Amino acid sequence: MKLADRGPDTDPGPGPIAGRPGGFGLAHLVLFGSLYAIQGVVISYFFNFNEEYMARAGVPAGTIGLVRSLALLPLVLRFLGGPLSDRVNLLGLGHRRPFIVLGLAIQAAGLFGLSRVDPGSHLAGFGVLAVLAVLGLALYDTATDGMILDSTTVDDRPRLQGGLVAARFFAAMATSVGFGYWLKRTGNGPGRGDAVIWAVVGLSLIPLALQVVLREPPRRGPAEPFRWEALGVLVRPRSLVLLAFGTLYAIVGYAVEINLSPYYRHLGYDEGAVGVLGAARYLGRGAGAIALGFGIGRLGRGWTLALGIAMLSASTLAQAGVAGWASAAPAAFAFGLANGWNDALFYVLAMEASDPRMPASTCALFMSVTNLSVTGGGFFALGVSAFGGRYRPVFAVASLVVLVALALVPPLRRPVAAGKVKDDVDEPGMPDE
Repeated sequence: MKLADRGPDTDPGPGPIAGRPGGFGLAHLVLFGSLYAIQGVVISYFFNFNEEYMARAGVPAGTIGLVRSLALLPLVLRFLGGPLSDRVNLLGLGHRRPFIVLGLAIQAAGLFGLSRVDPGSHLAGFGVLAVLAVLGLALYDTATDGMILDSTTVDDRPRLQGGLVAARFFAAMATSVGFGYWLKRTGNGPGRGDAVIWAVVGLSLIPLALQVVLREPPRRGPAEPFRWEALGVLVRPRSLVLLAFGTLYAIVGYAVEINLSPYYRHLGYDEGAVGVLGAARYLGRGAGAIALGFGIGRLGRGWTLALGIAMLSASTLAQAGVAGWASAAPAAFAFGLANGWNDALFYVLAMEASDPRMPASTCALFMSVTNLSVTGGGFFALGVSAFGGRYRPVFAVASLVVLVALALVPPLRRPVAAGKVKDDVDEPGMPDE
């Protein structure tokens, strides 16, 4: 391991290509797309089918919720891997590439282990392996974001991030449908649903192979030296507003997302139907992310932020009106569209606000608030219990809660100047860019 101030990586690889999102060559675009796509595959499995896997093994519902929350905890704490990637040039292979490889390998090992451990007999071991799989995802996700920050300009990112977030959710859509019908045919649970887990492991090997073969993309602009003082960016006024905005939209968007599969089963939908409705949400997420990439320059920052919150509120309330396929599918798509729009937008804002002296770390810290569904999902479930097992009133309450984020739009209207981190928030008379 080489510990040194952050500097240019030694092997920059092929130069950028003008006209493509981010200016990358096709190989690196495929690499980034595959890294985001495999995240979508893992998210699809954990959000839609892992809980039922444990239930079929006889694990009580309350315990399943606890294991789910613990398994997702590394997503909230993923910023802890940021200083490693920012600070350490591992074995001289780079600051990003080796940690991406390591994270993918850890994820694959954890997932394969899940298929070999019966949660009904060895719940603690199953839970540890689930945490390990998500820990690997968190590690390579953080390093990937750092690589993007190193090698893109501010102007590149909305379109690039829109495409990458879309890749994540289109992959989740495809596997949600595929895994749903696969499990409908074979049954879920130990000894029946293991082949689906093996498929996720196999798909993880694609970005792993690409990352082993490809070099890190070239850096854009001069490298900033690593400085712990960069963490101070998180307590700047604008950053606090951004963190509050991310928390509010995520606490609703992701908490509702996690609880939709149990809601569908509560309404009587089988595994195949759960998969199709999950796919509708992911299709909407992909469409929303792509739309954000093109829409932000036309609508302006303020309208883009406000529209995302309005769509999330309306589509959350729409879940309470689900009564058959004619309403379930459009509501699922609309909810996905709102979340895809907001996710891509927040990625852009988090990267813009990150400090170049610790880019992966500070970006991961901003993004970690969007994973507060670990707590939000639990609060939603408690709300369902408080209403006697009824989901509809909780959807209505959640749709109102997220509207509070509209009060945070004005301070975020003005972009951070390229290469700078502002101490202030929106100033009177500044244009809504």
